[in-house]
This record gives sequence, C-alpha cells and structure tokens, in this order.
Amino acid sequence: MLLIYGLCGNCSKDIQMSVGQSIFDKKVVWHLSYSYPYGGDAIALDNTDAIPNEMRKEILAKEGTWKLIVLEKEQGATVVTKILPQAMELLLAEAKKLKKKMPGFVFVRTKGETDRLRHLLVAVGLKASISKTVS
Repeated sequence: MLLIYGLCGNCSKDIQMSVGQSIFDKKVVWHLSYSYPYGGDAIALDNTDAIPNEMRKEILAKEGTWKLIVLEKEQGATVVTKILPQAMELLLAEAKKLKKKMPGFVFVRTKGETDRLRHLLVAVGLKASISKTVS
C-alpha cells in the first residue's frame, strides 16, 4: 500500500491515506483506507469498479508504469487477442493491433492492472511477464 495525502470529505483537513491495487477473482481491486486523526473514525474501501482517476494517478506517480510483455506468436498470439480484449473491453480494431505487437510489450498500465492481465494469460498456458518501464 502507498501513502498519499488528501482532504477529509467531512472537515476538509489534511489526512494521510493508504491506497493500492491487488488482484482478486481475476479482477483488479483498488483499496483506500485511513484513520481519521481528529476524531478516531476509520474508513476502509475495497472496490472492483474503475479506480478513481486521481487515485490511479497517485499510484502511477509512486509505482511508475509497468508493461505487459507477451512472448507468444502465431496461434498463441491469436489466443491472446481473444483474452485481453475481453478482459479490457477493447474494440475489435484495438484487438487486431495487439497481435502486431507480439512478441513484445502490448500494454503499459499500473502494476496491478498489468499483473492481472499476466495472470489471465498464464492461467491458460501462455507466456507473459511484466516489467517496470524505465523513466
């Protein structure tokens, strides 16, 4: 979990929050938690909906971007172009572009997002890995 700072929704005071992403049941789950230092309350959220943009930006700023590397070609690449578009809700035209990128890196996302895609591919016997991009 990463530490970020934000404003309390009730009193607008600065608070320190923990945020992160993990994989559960083949989905990316985002987490947010904090203890309210001015009154003792604590909040913990876990959600599989789209991560709030500001939270995603914070995760990218702290963890950097990660690339999904797919080492498949031919028949394996065809299977990849069926799995990833469904997992990411891509259009057919975008799915076709994926095959041209293989073997090689096909996406750059957060660590949690790329790791989820890697898990989906490895689960069906395909070769994939993730790697932190160099800034």
